[in-house]
Amino acid sequence: MKNWYKKPVAKGILLLLAHITAVAAVVSLVLLTAFSSSIMSGDITHAFDRPYEESSSFYDMMYNAARSVKGGISAEENFTAEGKYAPDKLVDIVDFEKNGKISGENSSGLAYTLGELKNWSEDYAEMGGAAYEESNVVVCQKPDGTYHYYYMSEFRTLIEEKKLELEVEYKNTSEFLNELEAGYYTSGYSDGNLIIKDAEGNTQYTDCWTFNEVVKEKYAPVGAKNILEVVNTKPALNGNLSKVYRYLEDVLDSISSEINVYLQDGDTWSEGNTNFTYMFVNEDTKKVYTNNQQYKSYDDFQENLEEMKQEDKSKYVIVRPKLADFETNMDTSAGDWRFTVKSDSDSKKVNCIFAASVDTDFPIQDAFYGDKHEYETYAPYLRLAMFGSVFSALLFFIILIWLTLNAGRNSKDEELHLNGFDRWKTELGAAFVIIVWIVPVMLMGNTLGNTFSGGHSYVISQYYDMPYTGSYAGNSLNIGDLVGAGMIAAYTAACFLWGYLSLVRRIKAKTVWENSLLRSILLFLREFWENRSITGKTIGTLAAVILADCLLLAISDGAAMVLLLLVVEGGAAVYIIVKNTIAKSRLTKGIEEIASGNVDYKIPLKGMKGGNLKNAEMVNNIGNGLQRAVEEGMKGERLKTDLITNVSHDIKTPLTSIINYVDLLKRENFTDPKIQGYLDILEAKAQRLKTLTEDVVEASKVSSGNISLEMMDVNLVEMLNQTTGEFAEKFENKNLTIIQNLSEDSAVIHVDGKRMWRVLENIYNNAAKYAMSGTRVYADLWADDKKVSFSLKNVSEQPLNISADELTERFIRGDISRSTEGSGLGLSIAKSLTEMQGGEFKLYLDGDLFKVTIEFPKVQKGD
Repeated sequence: MKNWYKKPVAKGILLLLAHITAVAAVVSLVLLTAFSSSIMSGDITHAFDRPYEESSSFYDMMYNAARSVKGGISAEENFTAEGKYAPDKLVDIVDFEKNGKISGENSSGLAYTLGELKNWSEDYAEMGGAAYEESNVVVCQKPDGTYHYYYMSEFRTLIEEKKLELEVEYKNTSEFLNELEAGYYTSGYSDGNLIIKDAEGNTQYTDCWTFNEVVKEKYAPVGAKNILEVVNTKPALNGNLSKVYRYLEDVLDSISSEINVYLQDGDTWSEGNTNFTYMFVNEDTKKVYTNNQQYKSYDDFQENLEEMKQEDKSKYVIVRPKLADFETNMDTSAGDWRFTVKSDSDSKKVNCIFAASVDTDFPIQDAFYGDKHEYETYAPYLRLAMFGSVFSALLFFIILIWLTLNAGRNSKDEELHLNGFDRWKTELGAAFVIIVWIVPVMLMGNTLGNTFSGGHSYVISQYYDMPYTGSYAGNSLNIGDLVGAGMIAAYTAACFLWGYLSLVRRIKAKTVWENSLLRSILLFLREFWENRSITGKTIGTLAAVILADCLLLAISDGAAMVLLLLVVEGGAAVYIIVKNTIAKSRLTKGIEEIASGNVDYKIPLKGMKGGNLKNAEMVNNIGNGLQRAVEEGMKGERLKTDLITNVSHDIKTPLTSIINYVDLLKRENFTDPKIQGYLDILEAKAQRLKTLTEDVVEASKVSSGNISLEMMDVNLVEMLNQTTGEFAEKFENKNLTIIQNLSEDSAVIHVDGKRMWRVLENIYNNAAKYAMSGTRVYADLWADDKKVSFSLKNVSEQPLNISADELTERFIRGDISRSTEGSGLGLSIAKSLTEMQGGEFKLYLDGDLFKVTIEFPKVQKGD
């Protein structure tokens, strides 16, 4: 099948394959992104061939376990007393924020019990933080530069009871208090413009303002009524109210979750419940934290470390204060492990050693055991997903290249075909595709919100909440996410191909810029500038009207004037528009009349003014010019026709005499061969001149339309058989073989039989004159439901060094040297007669191949 790859079916299959490969690539990539980061380490091509204990999944599990253990150790020191959770333990907010330690002492004066902070933290998390319910805090500055803090209600009461007296310039007391409560003053009123005195008239404060960053107090600090009392009585906290509230917020943000993790963690890491063994040695306090009873002795910790290293079938890591002393039998980073051990502020200040190991036989069914099972289950599929994504992406791009090359083409012709969307403005089309794509994708994308949060990156960032989660158990990826990803991929591929292939067709058609909105704007601006005199007047008039309206409205004082303006301007606008519309209508009608051939038509000029009048006069002048041109053309045609007719008649008379006398001389039976040769030449040239004269007359009649056609139904098959018989002798003399391939059915066309015979005669005669001797001439006839087509093709004896269009011009022949007997008018006459009868005449040249094709509408049965 010719051009099968351009057929709609082939393109449809390719588009379907493109969508399938896009979906396959994206789904595979989602699987890889969600899981493979927990598996792959080092060379990706061998990542899935590693055993579990050498995978990133295993290493990350150890990181996770180590961080959970370290958090548990710190939590145990902070939240317990005598080995048990102590809700009554005092928490100094300032000390805890700075050092991360809960000593149980109230050194700063701002302290709460652990239980109070836990309850308060839970409420604070639910409410998202809240301002103090009695509005803002008032900060009063003393003459010595220190501060005293009041709640707003308390400060207002003191003023109203005259215990404090405000002296403020430019405002009365009530107005100032309202503005203060509204938060107008957050950094002082003004120097020297405000004084606050006590009842005895002593100056207590020289300025005051509001403080808005207040936390709602659920509990009072130990030994005080509220936070402000503590800050007012503790010099170290005076002037640091912002820090106090920030410290409190930091504690409330985290302490509840940290306590819950500690309480819920329980015996997760206790001996017998995990394959993970750890030992944390604090060399300053000489204390060992471990989940192995045999490793609790500080005196034996060095031997115990060596024992952990010597255990068969185990992976271990030992982190010491110096990186140079780091030991492990895993492919892991010393810096990462040191950061894990030293991540909290307490560990940074002490000399400590951390050791951890995992029994790789996994005798206990803990998280490591489950993670290994998941790893061995999913790794083969991820290997398939990796290669599937690469193969799908490669196939997608191959299909894309194929579609690019054939965009806008079909199997019927070589023309470029654009659809309706391709004719949209370039920028509008691009914006439409983007909007059509982005809105549904954003809506569907919510279903994949957690897809890329899987793997250990999620587990590590949430280790306080999920201290014991494997690589896969922590993944939120499910079949719904894969379906969602596939839907987004398919929709994205559809939008991309829609927009991309439209862009390709536009590029091929060279309409990207030609049909650009920016180009249209630039052309408009250029046209505006070129016609600035007219457009300037219009804009100036409009601006003047608007300005006049504004002035009138400014000086007027009622709706009556506005109504009057609207009526006057509306009436004037209607009059101008109607008058201009009538003028435009006259111009349109005049142009239509002249375009239809009525060049005598004149546009009425009465009532026209300005540009419309000028345009109408120019249109009328065009009509006058066309009339003169038509008259000159008709005069010239008549002169040419008369000249041809008269000259042809004048040539025919002596030519007839020459032919007759040559015939008489030939009857004299001259014996001299030279005389006989001269007579033959005279006869041939006379006949050629006669043919040329007849062709010139006929060509003149055809071109001038001075021919009457007698249309009838003609069977073209019969006429072609007759023509072939007529030219059989000529073809035989030239050693030409004619190969006919005519339809067995009748091919009836509605033409003038005499003129149709002349068309075929000229076509066959052209082949007889110019075809290469010893070759074949092919005559083919075919018909469909609508038309009948006939072609005659041959190989030219002379090089065809001119175009097909030139061959149908008058006095043009393929033999430029004019060494043959042709007049150069045959094909021109044939083409003109064909078109006069409603047919189509085509010439095709390819090297020395000459092909002429004529087509006529087919007469339907019953017509």
